Amino acid sequence: MHSLRSIPRVLLAAAVAALAACGDSTGAKVGPAAHLDVLSGNTQTAPVLTELPQPVVVRVTDDKGHAVKGQIVNFVVTAGGGHVFAGTGLTNNDGIAQERWTLGGVAGAPQTLEARAVDSATGQALVFATFSATATAGTPTQAEPTGASATSGDTVVAGVVGSVVEDTFGVLVRDAAGNPVPGAQVAWAVTSGGGSITSPTTTDASGVARTQWVLGTGTGPVQTASATVAGTTVRFSAYPATTLQKTAGDGLTAAAGSPVTVTVKAMGGSGPIGDLPVHWTVASGGGSVMPAVSTTSKQPLGYGEASATWTPGAATGPQTLTASAGGISATFTVNVLGVGSRTLLAQLPAGGGALDATPDRVLWIEGATRVIRVRTLSSGADATVKVDSVKNNDPSTWSVTGRLFTGGALVWNRSRELFDWRGGTPTYLGQPDPASPAVDGDWASYSLVGTGLLRRDLAAGTNAVMPGGGALSDVGPDGTVVWLSSTNLVTYHNGGTTSAPTQSGGTYGNIQQLLTDGVNAGYTTVPVIPGGTGAVFLSRAGGDELLVATSFSHGGRVIAFLSGGWAAYGTLSTVYRRAPDGTKGQLNPAGSTALLLALSPAGTVVYSMNGQYYKSAADGTTVGVGPAGQGETVVWRGDRFILISGSAVYSLGA
Repeated sequence: MHSLRSIPRVLLAAAVAALAACGDSTGAKVGPAAHLDVLSGNTQTAPVLTELPQPVVVRVTDDKGHAVKGQIVNFVVTAGGGHVFAGTGLTNNDGIAQERWTLGGVAGAPQTLEARAVDSATGQALVFATFSATATAGTPTQAEPTGASATSGDTVVAGVVGSVVEDTFGVLVRDAAGNPVPGAQVAWAVTSGGGSITSPTTTDASGVARTQWVLGTGTGPVQTASATVAGTTVRFSAYPATTLQKTAGDGLTAAAGSPVTVTVKAMGGSGPIGDLPVHWTVASGGGSVMPAVSTTSKQPLGYGEASATWTPGAATGPQTLTASAGGISATFTVNVLGVGSRTLLAQLPAGGGALDATPDRVLWIEGATRVIRVRTLSSGADATVKVDSVKNNDPSTWSVTGRLFTGGALVWNRSRELFDWRGGTPTYLGQPDPASPAVDGDWASYSLVGTGLLRRDLAAGTNAVMPGGGALSDVGPDGTVVWLSSTNLVTYHNGGTTSAPTQSGGTYGNIQQLLTDGVNAGYTTVPVIPGGTGAVFLSRAGGDELLVATSFSHGGRVIAFLSGGWAAYGTLSTVYRRAPDGTKGQLNPAGSTALLLALSPAGTVVYSMNGQYYKSAADGTTVGVGPAGQGETVVWRGDRFILISGSAVYSLGA
C-alpha cells in the first residue's frame, strides 16, 4: 500500500475535498476546518538533542465541533533549533494528527513548535496550535577549569602552605552540545604535596563544581590536585606562599586622617605568586582600610604584590594594621601625629597668583592684566604696585617675583628689572646681577651692573655699597651680608667684615648659594662633574662644618635654611635640624622620603612627606598641617609659617 506522500498532489487534493464533504461517523455533514486544538504532548521535558518521550497530538474540528478527517496539518519548529520527523500529516477519522519532535541543542532556551493548517483553496492560514517544551542539559561529556588561568591543561591556583585555598578555582562540566550540566558529581584528589581536598562535589546550576583544598605544610615549589568527571581529568597546580613581606608603608609617621599606602609581597618556593587574596584588618587605633581584600599581582622580579590604602584614626601614637593570607601575616605600624592649625588668610580672584604674604598683607599679580597689587587682609583693599613690564613682548620674561617688607614691596622679573614700591609709588632700582636679590625682613642685598654689591635698608629706602662685594650674596634679618670673594666667604656684620676660606672648587664642587641669619653663615655647593657630590656647610674660621653631602646623580639636590642660630638642611629625601649648641638630628623617619620647606627663628621646621605637610618644633613635637600640593610654597613671615598655593594663602601657625 502506498503512503500518503506517494500520492500525486492533484489526487491528494481531490481526496481531501471529497472527504471534507462527507459526514462524520454520526452521519452529520462536516464543514471545513475551523479549529485546531492541542490534545497532548505539550510542555514536555527532555535532554537537548533528544526526541520527546510522547508525540505531539492535535485535533481538527469544524465550527460545530465535528472532527475533520483528512485535513493536512503541518508541524513547524519555530524556536530552539530542533526538528520534527515528518513535518506533514493527515487527520484520521477522529480529526487527529500526530508528530515526533526532537529538541534543539541549547538547554533552557525557548523550544516551540507550531501545528498549522492551510486552506487548500485559498492558501490562507486557517488555524494554529503551539507546543512548548523544556530542553535540559544532556549527559556530562566534557570538563574544563574555571576561575583561574589555565596553561597547557594545568590550572594555577593561589594559596598558602597549610591553609585553605581561597582562590575561586573549579571545573565547569558540559554536555555534548556545550551546555553546562548541573548536578554532576566531580571526584577530587590530591596528587602531590600532601594536604587534603573535599571529594566528591556536585555541580551547581551553572555547571560549576568547587571544592575545599587545604595545602600541605611542606615548602616544596608546587602542590597538585585533580578533578575527574565524564572521563575527563583537569589538573590544578598550587605554588604556595610561605611569607608576606612588607615593602611599603611600615614605620611611617603620618597625621591623623592622612592616607598611607601599604604594600606586601607574597613569597614562595618557586615563581611569582599571583591572585592570592590578602586580607587587610585595622588592628589598633581605629581608622579604616580600603579595600578590605586585595589580590596579589605577579611581578617581574618573582613575587606577588598587593596594596591597600590605610587611613589612620584620630588617636595619636602608634597604630597597627595587619595583612594576612591563610596562616601567614605581616603587621604594619604608623606613628600618628596630632593635627596642627591651617587657616585660610586670603582667596584671590580666579587666575590671580600670590607672590608673597605676611600675616596681614598679600603681594599678588592678576593673571590677565599682569597688574601687581598689595592686598591688606584686614580691609580687603588692594593697592596697585605696577603693571608688569614685558621686555620685547617676550613671554619668557613674564615670571614675576616679589617680597613684602614693612613699608612696601620689592618686585623683580626675568627682564632683570628691580622695583621698590612704597607710599604708592614704584621706584626703579636697576638691573640686579644675578637677577634675584636676597631679602630677609626689612633688608635686601643685590649686585647692580656697574655699581657692585649693595645692601638696602628697605624700611629707610637707603643703600650702602659693600666694598669688594661679589655678585653672589645673602642678607640676614639684622642687615648682616655675606658674599663670596674668590674662594673666601666674607661676612659684613655691625660695620666690620670677616673672611673665612670655603670648600669651593674641591671635592664638593662649586658654591651655589650663600646663607646667613646674622648668627651663622654658610653655603651650599653643586658638583662640577655630572653625578658628583654636593653639600651644605656652616662657615667656620678654623674649618667649615659639613652638615650633609649627597650624590647629584639622578637629579640630586641639597637644601638649607639658617634662622635664629638654627640650621635646617637636607637632600631630596631627608630633612635634618641643627640646634645652636651643635646638636643634630634627622626629622623624618628612616626609610621615608621628605622635603625641607621652611625654618623659623625658634627652630621649628616645616617639611612635606607622603603628600602631607608636617611641622616639627625644636622640642621634637611634630604635627600634620594638611595635604601638600604641587607648586606650593611655605615661607616664614613675621611670626608664622605661611603656605602660598596659587590664588590661596594659608596660615600654618608658629
